[in-house]
Amino acid sequence: MEGIRFYDPLKENAFGIYGLCKSDLEKGQFRRIPDEVAKTVNDGVRFHGANTAGGRIRFKTNSEIVVLKVKTGKKSQMYHATPLMESGFDLYIDGIFGSKFAGIVKPDFEKRDEYESEIRLGKGEKEITLNLPLYGNVYSIEIGLTEGASLYAHRPYKYSVPIVYYGSSITQGGCATRPGKTYQSIISRRTDSDYINLGFSGSARGEKEIAEYLSGLDMSVFVCDYDHNASQDVLRETHYALYETIRKNHPDIPYLMVTKPDFNYSRDDFQRRAIIMESYLKAFGNGDRQVYFVDGSTFFTGTEIGQCTVDGVHPTDDGFERMAKFIGEVIIKNADWEKMK
Repeated sequence: MEGIRFYDPLKENAFGIYGLCKSDLEKGQFRRIPDEVAKTVNDGVRFHGANTAGGRIRFKTNSEIVVLKVKTGKKSQMYHATPLMESGFDLYIDGIFGSKFAGIVKPDFEKRDEYESEIRLGKGEKEITLNLPLYGNVYSIEIGLTEGASLYAHRPYKYSVPIVYYGSSITQGGCATRPGKTYQSIISRRTDSDYINLGFSGSARGEKEIAEYLSGLDMSVFVCDYDHNASQDVLRETHYALYETIRKNHPDIPYLMVTKPDFNYSRDDFQRRAIIMESYLKAFGNGDRQVYFVDGSTFFTGTEIGQCTVDGVHPTDDGFERMAKFIGEVIIKNADWEKMK
């Protein structure tokens, strides 16, 4: 494209990459969990670990245009998801008064696995956060700026020790309309905090292998939200065991035990909720004052409850806003913000 200079964010220090596995980035791969770990857990974690949910690229420029050249995996076109959720990008301009949505990078369905798109941003220096696709794989990214435009590092997150989220397809981001509309992304913008999204669609079951990996991560808060994917027996077997494993390396951080938001008052839902409540009461009874039971059945209520999900399960943008409100309130109230810097 004439008048545009392209940069590889993996090779330019001005670009900060967040939410993705550092060891894989060094290999030129955009993954959330190392493949050697994922393959010991289950096939779903290995497959979805290559999706870039929660991945962000941050930088500062005075370019009036940002152009993306990307190579992605083939698009599945799920019936309940937008193409932007699966394989699109969205962009925010960050400032002292918060972050403002500035545009989308939409996939090209004619080219299928690669495309080029631009966002016009206007004049002046801008700190930019580019959110990567929630359900797509990204094989390469080139970021184009106006020839001669400045390129600097984005200021660091105010709270740089990440919040870690582990859970199901809802945690991964299904079915937000675009990447910046997940509840984790909303909380991150509201608090200026880093995060890691380890939601694995249909595949979060709290296995020992994933528990050990999670426990080894640097984190300031842990949000546990996986009862959708585990049978009652598996949930009972793993839920408290996961808590104990995390606590070995992180004895003092807030630990949120979240129950499913699409609560339908079935016997199964009540029993799942009781299993998680039992974990919470056991931890609290053992003296843990940084463990929190977050009742998902309170998220989607009222006369507009039908607006909260796409298909009765996966949240709409409204549903994610509600999740960000309830989960975010617990985090904001109880995190040790000084230690998170």
